[in-house]
Amino acid sequence: MTKFADQRLSIVAQVVSGSESSTEKGETEKDAGKSDTYSNDMTAAMGAVLTYRHELGMNYNFIRPDLIVGSCLQTPEDVDKLRSIGVKTIFCLQQNPDLEYFGVDIGAIREYVNKCSDIEHLRAEIRDFDAFDLRLRLPAVVSKLSKAVNRNGGVTYIHCTAGLGRAPAVALTYMFWVQGYKLGEAFNLLMSKRSCFPKLDAIKSATADILTGLKRKPATLTWSGDDCSTVEISGLDIGWGQRISLEFDEERGLWTLQRDLPEGHYEYKYIVDGVWTCNEFEPITSPNKDGHINNYVKQVLDDNPDSISAAVRNRLTSDDPDLTSDERLIIREFLEAYPDEE
Repeated sequence: MTKFADQRLSIVAQVVSGSESSTEKGETEKDAGKSDTYSNDMTAAMGAVLTYRHELGMNYNFIRPDLIVGSCLQTPEDVDKLRSIGVKTIFCLQQNPDLEYFGVDIGAIREYVNKCSDIEHLRAEIRDFDAFDLRLRLPAVVSKLSKAVNRNGGVTYIHCTAGLGRAPAVALTYMFWVQGYKLGEAFNLLMSKRSCFPKLDAIKSATADILTGLKRKPATLTWSGDDCSTVEISGLDIGWGQRISLEFDEERGLWTLQRDLPEGHYEYKYIVDGVWTCNEFEPITSPNKDGHINNYVKQVLDDNPDSISAAVRNRLTSDDPDLTSDERLIIREFLEAYPDEE
């Protein structure tokens, strides 16, 4: 077990003092059912036992005096709660389907913020339960976050839906890339303040992508058999909520998928006629705590293990990576120059 390796955690998002539910009893019961479904989906996708209770209202923790990680705002009244504790930037990582699932009126929240002169609301979307999308989006998201912090000062509130995956990962990356922490130090501080499950591998890979370049090469996955009508793959680089169909080669009797993947470790599962299964002829992970296993593929792009690029990536994806002063400068300049998102 590494010093700060990902661990399976039993996490219940606790409501901070003063938080209140903004729904009536009927809506609360409806949200409770949605919370159960969301928590089950989150646990299955994230590899940790995670629980979020939307019906209990917004919850959060100060990670540093100037940085808060929490769950989503639910009503315009939540804006005033954040203003009262010095928040100057609300940084939302949710996509529209996330908001629609719990019936959050983001338009009303943003309209209320626009009437206030002392706080800004920004969105920088990351797909839920998707470590690869997190990896690809981190440079743009942290660039936008860093510029907002420099512009607004004060306290920054970073949130996703539950505040257990995307938001802590972005906060952790910001601390690593911008605030000068070693990744392990930032992780330990984060976990001492809020029980959560940031995807460390995505942060490490995104760091290496900036410094060595995001290159891709094809990986070919196959399923043998002509006794099925559909074969799909989930996981890989599309997340567990998406699927890709394989094409059938009649001459070879094989279902195939060729996918261009950046360097990294990718877990996936086949879905054969609707049944989730592993391919025994491709690498398989060790069983997790619940006994679940996945197929996996490891992409290594640099054929020369002694190259500078390979050495940098290997160091930055190791157990407890740190950045040199030159690397920190390169990353900060990269973030400053990154094109602004609308």
